[in-house]
Amino acid sequence: MRALRTLMLALGLTLCTGVQAGPAVYFVDHTIRAPGHAGTMRTLGFNRLALENDSAGEQRLHTQPLWSQMRGGGQWRSTDDLDPDDAIDAALIQLLNAGFKVRISADGTPGPMRAVDESAWARLLKQRPRAAQALVDAPQTLGLQVRALPDGLKAGQIIHQHARSPAIGRIETRLEVVAVDDAVAVLAMHIEGDTLSGNGRQAVRLADGMPLEVRLRLDMDAADGLPATEQRLRMVALDTIPMLDVSDSTAAMIRYEAERLAAPPFSGPSDDPTLYRNDPPPRGVLLQDMLAPEHLETIAAQLAFGVEPRSMGRARLVMGAEIKSDASGREDGPPPLFGRLRSVTLRDAAGRPLPGLEAVPVRPMLALVGQWRSDEGEADFPFRLPPGVRDEALAALATIDLEMEVETYAWDGVETVAYGEQPQSQPDARFDWVSPRRVGLEQARARPGETAALWSIAVPLDADGRPLPQASLMRGGRDAEALDWEWRHTPQRTEIATPAPIAAVELRRYHWRMVPHVLSFGRIESIE
Repeated sequence: MRALRTLMLALGLTLCTGVQAGPAVYFVDHTIRAPGHAGTMRTLGFNRLALENDSAGEQRLHTQPLWSQMRGGGQWRSTDDLDPDDAIDAALIQLLNAGFKVRISADGTPGPMRAVDESAWARLLKQRPRAAQALVDAPQTLGLQVRALPDGLKAGQIIHQHARSPAIGRIETRLEVVAVDDAVAVLAMHIEGDTLSGNGRQAVRLADGMPLEVRLRLDMDAADGLPATEQRLRMVALDTIPMLDVSDSTAAMIRYEAERLAAPPFSGPSDDPTLYRNDPPPRGVLLQDMLAPEHLETIAAQLAFGVEPRSMGRARLVMGAEIKSDASGREDGPPPLFGRLRSVTLRDAAGRPLPGLEAVPVRPMLALVGQWRSDEGEADFPFRLPPGVRDEALAALATIDLEMEVETYAWDGVETVAYGEQPQSQPDARFDWVSPRRVGLEQARARPGETAALWSIAVPLDADGRPLPQASLMRGGRDAEALDWEWRHTPQRTEIATPAPIAAVELRRYHWRMVPHVLSFGRIESIE
């Protein structure tokens, strides 16, 4: 029973988010605060969902919780704390591995959620009836569902939807189309129900009404002896390549950028030489954090993992990497390994895949910088094993292979752009000429599925064609309430300020490309 409450919350977020036609993994971040009560409870997790259509126009949604962790009251409890030898935990493990199902009518209305393993459900219902019922009632409480949207959506259009849940009664949802393209609509949501109200945003795929991302703030009334709560929910499909900010660094980044932009030289001209740098990289040379494709195989990376026993729950995997050197001869050392994690294979000492032990990738992007360490008990671990895995199942594990697409760079060329003009060599790049001493460079961010494109830096020049000292700030922060989908579909912007007027800007282009590569982690006694 140690982690039962964790699962109640995590499962309560999986039902009505929607999913692509094939199985898709969603990240869940759910925070609950009860006004007048101390502390906040936060649940992080990953759920795999699959949708099937039948001939009558109905749909069947299958959801399988992969991992969840509750943080609150000074403790962290995870699903890998479950004990398969404990009768109640064993029933819960069976429920998780089999998953849950729900039928969705042709108009998008979800029916009740039911356990796939009816035997395990009956045992848990007998031993812990309230906890068991919470597993299937909680999704209805949130009132989220697959969106049945009309054709020909336009920005500003208002849509009203009505539903009723056995758990909370009436639910009225007002949707406003914020933005729409050929594939996805961004919706602003307002929800009113008999026992809840809330606001949020949602990115919905037009082809089938499936939300790719949800951000929601809910006020829930007191019920069943539990106090009223304020809740925040974020769910996002991992194949949209989202930024998973489990460390809550976004707010700090927004404050830092605002402070810099409010001070010289960005807020106004300044002659203070300490505010500028005068060391632009040489033409044709990669930047410090850029990896050349010809050096990918020469990087000397120490990759290893260990299996650390615990007093509660099964032993946990710990992975480590140290990027030591490469053959490029760079004085500043090797660049980081950065890329997209596509699949994970667990192998025995003979190199054979371990039978019956699936590893599901849950980190869309992975960066190995300097000395890197990742513990299975942390939310940013690269993959997840099924609930209920025993220590004996890890005994034969000798190698962990991460199949990656690694980001590599090559020099592409340079274009000199006169003040007030726009570049011609990179279609998605533009200059915002703010003032004679200020310019912003905007260029498109990488999109899901994109494997090659241009990325550039700007070097301001004086009237004689010499590089000017500059202060620069790459904008990374964003509105905490905005969707990751919206952020990714807005340009990446770099602010530049100089102590003297800008006559022209050199647009120095680099061509990035994703290259398949396997990182093999060998087993050692322990990871420091």
